[in-house]
Amino acid sequence: MPRKTVISGCLLRQFKKGEVEVVRTRITLACTECKRRNYNLTKEKKNHPERMEVRKYCPFCKKHTMHKETK
Repeated sequence: MPRKTVISGCLLRQFKKGEVEVVRTRITLACTECKRRNYNLTKEKKNHPERMEVRKYCPFCKKHTMHKETK
Protein backbone atom coordinates (compact mmCIF):
# COMPACT_ATOMS: atom_id res chain seq x y z
CA MET A 1 0.00 0.00 0.00
CA PRO A 2 1.53 3.37 -0.98
CA ARG A 3 2.09 6.07 1.64
CA LYS A 4 0.28 9.40 1.30
CA THR A 5 2.00 12.66 2.24
CA VAL A 6 1.22 16.36 1.80
CA ILE A 7 4.01 18.57 0.45
CA SER A 8 3.59 22.21 -0.70
CA GLY A 9 -0.19 22.03 -1.11
CA CYS A 10 -0.25 18.80 -3.14
CA LEU A 11 -1.28 15.40 -1.91
CA LEU A 12 1.38 12.97 -3.09
CA ARG A 13 1.38 9.20 -3.25
CA GLN A 14 4.81 7.65 -2.71
CA PHE A 15 5.82 4.31 -4.14
CA LYS A 16 8.98 2.31 -3.57
CA LYS A 17 12.42 3.78 -4.40
CA GLY A 18 11.41 7.47 -4.58
CA GLU A 19 8.67 7.27 -7.20
CA VAL A 20 6.10 10.02 -6.56
CA GLU A 21 2.74 10.61 -8.25
CA VAL A 22 0.75 13.83 -7.70
CA VAL A 23 -2.80 12.84 -6.85
CA ARG A 24 -4.75 15.95 -5.79
CA THR A 25 -4.03 19.68 -5.53
CA ARG A 26 -5.40 21.97 -2.81
CA ILE A 27 -7.47 24.93 -4.04
CA THR A 28 -9.30 27.83 -2.40
CA LEU A 29 -12.73 29.10 -3.43
CA ALA A 30 -13.60 32.81 -3.12
CA CYS A 31 -17.04 34.43 -3.24
CA THR A 32 -17.58 36.50 -6.40
CA GLU A 33 -19.64 39.14 -4.56
CA CYS A 34 -17.70 39.87 -1.35
CA LYS A 35 -14.33 38.42 -2.56
CA ARG A 36 -13.75 36.52 0.70
CA ARG A 37 -12.07 33.13 0.63
CA ASN A 38 -14.50 30.69 2.23
CA TYR A 39 -13.72 27.14 1.14
CA ASN A 40 -10.63 24.93 0.82
CA LEU A 41 -10.96 21.89 -1.44
CA THR A 42 -8.83 19.46 -3.41
CA LYS A 43 -9.13 18.58 -7.07
CA GLU A 44 -7.32 16.48 -9.64
CA LYS A 45 -5.49 18.77 -12.08
CA LYS A 46 -5.24 15.93 -14.58
CA ASN A 47 -9.03 15.57 -14.93
CA HIS A 48 -9.99 19.25 -14.40
CA PRO A 49 -7.25 21.60 -15.63
CA GLU A 50 -9.59 24.63 -15.86
CA ARG A 51 -10.55 26.82 -12.90
CA MET A 52 -13.50 25.63 -10.87
CA GLU A 53 -16.76 27.58 -10.40
CA VAL A 54 -19.31 26.32 -7.88
CA ARG A 55 -22.46 27.77 -6.35
CA LYS A 56 -21.97 27.63 -2.55
CA TYR A 57 -23.25 29.32 0.61
CA CYS A 58 -21.31 32.43 1.69
CA PRO A 59 -21.59 33.02 5.46
CA PHE A 60 -20.61 36.68 5.05
CA CYS A 61 -23.22 37.49 2.36
CA LYS A 62 -25.67 35.09 4.03
CA LYS A 63 -26.84 33.63 0.71
CA HIS A 64 -25.80 31.23 -2.02
CA THR A 65 -23.39 32.82 -4.50
CA MET A 66 -20.93 31.72 -7.17
CA HIS A 67 -17.48 30.83 -5.82
CA LYS A 68 -14.42 30.77 -8.10
CA GLU A 69 -11.08 29.06 -7.67
CA THR A 70 -8.26 31.42 -6.61
CA LYS A 71 -4.50 31.02 -6.49
